[in-house]
Amino acid sequence: MNDLELKPGSSLQAKQGPSGDIAQRTEQWFEDRKGRFTGSKNKLLMKCGRAGAKLGWGDPAKLIDFSVAAEKYIYNVGKERTTGHRSMEITNKILSYGKDSEPLLVKQLLKDGLITDFEDCDFITFKGNEWGGASPDGRATYKSERVGMETKCTVSWDGHFARMYEEVDDQHDDFWQFQSEMLAMEVDKLLYVVASPMTTEHYEYKMIHASPIHQAQLLKRIEIANMAIDNWAQHNYQDSLSLACANYTDI
Repeated sequence: MNDLELKPGSSLQAKQGPSGDIAQRTEQWFEDRKGRFTGSKNKLLMKCGRAGAKLGWGDPAKLIDFSVAAEKYIYNVGKERTTGHRSMEITNKILSYGKDSEPLLVKQLLKDGLITDFEDCDFITFKGNEWGGASPDGRATYKSERVGMETKCTVSWDGHFARMYEEVDDQHDDFWQFQSEMLAMEVDKLLYVVASPMTTEHYEYKMIHASPIHQAQLLKRIEIANMAIDNWAQHNYQDSLSLACANYTDI
């Protein structure tokens, strides 16, 4: 799978955020994301019901077929936006391991010469749509090309297989996060690096490409979701999404 020649010996170091670490999961980062549809959760927004699941993206019927999980996510985002109150963030050992290990993985990639520089990213809103965005791990230079980068530090071989070897289509666990991050950074390639369980010295990687069709559908769903949240001023939230779907004309 790996088609790059590794070049050991690079002395470059990863750039750091204001906290001295990768500049995510700070209080300001959580506030910036509040009330917005964000990369790692956009897979929920894009879930469809049974009928829509059988259709292809680009079919108007699929666009407006929101699953229960999607409706719940819209409710969560809308409540954050309209009340100003965030849900409590739930952390566990797996999340903590990833947070602590990903900066070490970036440094290993620089040391090995897989990338020749790295710039971490804060939360970035989508151009022309302030209510959507993503938090890419960063930008890097890979084979003399500037690309986005997403890293994952796994804790099991099951997780490693799912991340690295399952087909990267719209059912892949990270697909909508990838598309969100490329959309936010305005790049068409994303270097995806997955570390073996419980190590940052051994990893595999592949290049992910932007899908304009899926990105367009993501932006349209955010527009519909925003319309639904706006409808809360006059309608109950159960009816608001149905009204937004019925009134949405750009399909």
